[in-house]
Amino acid sequence: MKFSIVFFMLISLAFESAATEEEVSKLLLSEIMYYRLQDNNFDAIGRYMNAEEKNQLLLNKNNRAYIASVYLNYDLHSQVSSMLEYLIRNESAAVRDMSWYYLGKLHYESKRVKSAVKSFSKITGQLTATEQEMKYIMYGVMAMNDKQYDVAVSELLKASATSQLFPYVEYNLAVARFKISNNLTVFSNALTALALKYAGSSENDYIFADQIHTTLGYVLLQNKQYEPAKQSLRKVSLNAHLTTRALRGMIYASAELKQYDLALNLSLQLMKMTVGNESVHFSYIVIPYLLQKLSNKDKAVAFYQHAVDYFSQLRIDLKQTITRVNKGEFDAYLLDLEKILTAEEWLDNADMARLFRFVSTLDEWRDAVYKYREMKYLEQRLDESFYELVAIEPNVQKNYQIVYKESFRKIAGSKKQVAESIAWHQRFARGFITTVLDNQYDDVTDYLAQARFALAQFYDLEEQKRQTTETTWLRAADDKAAMKPAADKTDDRDRP
Repeated sequence: MKFSIVFFMLISLAFESAATEEEVSKLLLSEIMYYRLQDNNFDAIGRYMNAEEKNQLLLNKNNRAYIASVYLNYDLHSQVSSMLEYLIRNESAAVRDMSWYYLGKLHYESKRVKSAVKSFSKITGQLTATEQEMKYIMYGVMAMNDKQYDVAVSELLKASATSQLFPYVEYNLAVARFKISNNLTVFSNALTALALKYAGSSENDYIFADQIHTTLGYVLLQNKQYEPAKQSLRKVSLNAHLTTRALRGMIYASAELKQYDLALNLSLQLMKMTVGNESVHFSYIVIPYLLQKLSNKDKAVAFYQHAVDYFSQLRIDLKQTITRVNKGEFDAYLLDLEKILTAEEWLDNADMARLFRFVSTLDEWRDAVYKYREMKYLEQRLDESFYELVAIEPNVQKNYQIVYKESFRKIAGSKKQVAESIAWHQRFARGFITTVLDNQYDDVTDYLAQARFALAQFYDLEEQKRQTTETTWLRAADDKAAMKPAADKTDDRDRP
């Protein structure tokens, strides 16, 4: 249906009875809430802004918290803050509770644990079943972060077994109970059973299983059960998010079992993985160590020198790239998945291109890209509505000018909100990637120091051996020289 037809239908609705207006508003609001409760925030915010720009939505005070929750999912923080502050001051206890819940969720997602707990503690009444369950789960995870494992178990047990998040609830319960009991056998059995229970073919199933096997593998490593640890880590998917961490654990276990050839082969595989993972940097240090263990000292020295050269150059490249990111040189690419995956086209450094691809595997970046794309699409739709309004302006009768101008105002307000979200995500991307690069620089600096120290130790050892050999040779020469005069003197006495 063309916008002009819709617009004039809405104008006629505006001049009908108040009851009809209210019915239209309720219908649209119920549609918005339908998408919101399905966690389909894009459709929810799209329906909301579309209704707002056309003056269709009559928000009563009990619905503003829901709208605030929609904004919250798109990081429109200024709108959320003003909405929730108003609701907390002026509305009913039920609306205040809901507002405190959304504030707590915002703090939780931003890792502001104390602020989240404070917001949740303000809730005095009953939330919806879904919100109450999310509150339990968030409380449980926050308690685990604070190492309050008894509290974590108590909160997580309140979650429903029918929840979509229940697999992760069970995982966190197993971890929390292990932290309390330290019973490795029970923990191992629990995680193994959990991996089997949720085995499947979807990407989420694989990710969940990888997390289980990696966690179990590292707990077994910490308890010096190296062979079982290897078997658990071996089950992690190839070319997945946790592959490098699993390889590192297998290298450590193999080295502890004195399986140096296997550890070396795994280390060479790890070295070829994506730059940016701390485990990959680790391979540059462990390979020469393993070569020493295999009595190949010349190659060990050469590889230590290679590590020093590699880390030195990487530090320079990282500094230069950080400067370019901060100048905004890559802003057009930072939230574009296709551009990140083909970073060689706009970066003149292969290692840095691989590092940017590593960033694309991080959940925080992918979440920002998802929301940014939707906001850009919504911006385009609002622009289309704006130009359609401009096109029909000559046909708008005088008595409809007020409604027409109000539609313009609503579109302008929606465009401003969307623009704020887009700008926020652009700032987030620049700051996020800069932080990743800064952390990489610190890691590389540490590994460079380790490589230099190992190389210096090796040279010191060689110098000590050389000096010991030289001292032994000189002493032998001195002893030989000392014996020669005595022999000559004896000869003189015996001469007639």
